[in-house]
Amino acid sequence: MSWTWIIGILIGAILMFAGRSSRVTRLRASTKQLIAVMGFFALVLAIAIMLDNLLHWWTRIPREIIGAIGILIFIERTFRIIRSPRQGGALVLDLGRVPVQDVIINLCLAAGLTWFAVSDIVTISHLPRWSFQYISFQILGLSLSYAVAVQGLVKRKIMERGLCYGTGFCRWEQLDGYDWERESVHSSTLLLHKRSGRVFTLLITSVKADHVHDVEAVLEQHGIGRMGEPSQHAEAVTSLPTDNS
Repeated sequence: MSWTWIIGILIGAILMFAGRSSRVTRLRASTKQLIAVMGFFALVLAIAIMLDNLLHWWTRIPREIIGAIGILIFIERTFRIIRSPRQGGALVLDLGRVPVQDVIINLCLAAGLTWFAVSDIVTISHLPRWSFQYISFQILGLSLSYAVAVQGLVKRKIMERGLCYGTGFCRWEQLDGYDWERESVHSSTLLLHKRSGRVFTLLITSVKADHVHDVEAVLEQHGIGRMGEPSQHAEAVTSLPTDNS
């Protein structure tokens, strides 16, 4: 079992390095971000297995805590759905939902989690004696199902103060620049580079071809230019007249 977490940590570290390294240039930025995310979760899972082998923490956690975490996830997602549009101010451009194939994947995954959780709850509810701890894992499964579903169904919107994506909100001042990757004739992938130095600095969203120029106009209006091009502030400084006297 020790080899499991050792291999997991190595795979997670390699994937995160490949996804974050600037030396890997053959892959698209969105693909690298996905690889980094996979590496991060592999690393977390491997560390969890290692700690369980050493400390046996999983068997010591009260099952009620698992259920409480599920309830908190449900409340937090709902709060963010309500709060994000209010943070943004007036609506500038409605980008719609994620591509249809992504919506289908999200809904299928959510439906699967819901089916397993509900079927278990129905079975457990017929027991003569059962308590909250019996359905704690099922409650967590339902909350994760809810989080996955809303991430695919909630529309993405460009607001007065920033971008609403799924259940998240990003202010304009948090962005450093943008880039595009071609998806198909009908849409492109917008890559927004965040200023923060967190693990994942890319905000990725799909934009329909009809909205590409409108999105660029809004970004340029807020001083967010293409990556590799001078910002509006830098251009303003270099265009100032010099005193040659």
